[in-house]
Amino acid sequence: MLDVPLLLERSHPLPRRNWMRYAVVAFVVLILFGSIAGNNTPQFQTALRLISAFLMVVLVAVMGLVMYLTVRDHRAEQNRMLALEEMVQLRRWEPAATMLDQTLSRPMLNPYNHAQALLYLSTVLARYHRYEDAIAVHDYLLDVLHLEGPAGFAARLGRAMSMVHEDHLVDADRAISELRRMSGDESAGLTLIEIYRDVKTGHPAEAIDLFTGRRDLLRGQLGHRFADACVLAAKAYDLVGQSDRAATAYRDATILSPVVELNRRYPEVTKLAEKYPAATVPSEAA
Repeated sequence: MLDVPLLLERSHPLPRRNWMRYAVVAFVVLILFGSIAGNNTPQFQTALRLISAFLMVVLVAVMGLVMYLTVRDHRAEQNRMLALEEMVQLRRWEPAATMLDQTLSRPMLNPYNHAQALLYLSTVLARYHRYEDAIAVHDYLLDVLHLEGPAGFAARLGRAMSMVHEDHLVDADRAISELRRMSGDESAGLTLIEIYRDVKTGHPAEAIDLFTGRRDLLRGQLGHRFADACVLAAKAYDLVGQSDRAATAYRDATILSPVVELNRRYPEVTKLAEKYPAATVPSEAA
């Protein structure tokens, strides 16, 4: 499932057919039939006019059918996109992967939906630690589809994070520098990537400085994913021997996200559970 090169090839939208051109040609043919009918015997005129009327009815019916099928297909594709959005938000990864495989296995109708589906695909691939495939999807979005704006920035963030996960640190640094030029210090997502890079490369002091200096930005933009920043900060504090602060950051992280989910996202923090207690959720305390 999720053969990325095949899905990228098959899902690319086909050029739209100009059905109006065919309709104009058909109308011209009908007019020619009428002109021919005017220069022949009454019987031949009647036959040609009947044929012209029949062809007109067929043309109108075909155009109506084509319009109906087009609207139906576009509506079905939009419904699939809404379902995919819900699955990704609710972290229903297996159904999302199945629907993405089905959706991207044929040419998509709407270029916007195509780009959005590929963004969902990159999220699902990252969930299953298929970071190389996620990078390939992001490269396709940026280099082939030339995705720009907020969606393009999100794709660049996802690519940079996948590069850090895969230890493509030179490429990651280059991607981070590009993102920094685009956003300055206003992106919590970029700050999270920098913190993770510093933790992975053995620079905990730099990670701590980023976390403390941009804590409000991280909390305001990341929502419940602020847990990611907290658990990485806990790892950084642990590396420099600040156990009390590490314990506080780890507790804050596990209030917002389950330990198993944090460990899945960042394998480097797995051993923190052996040293620091996780937060007790209300249902466990009851």
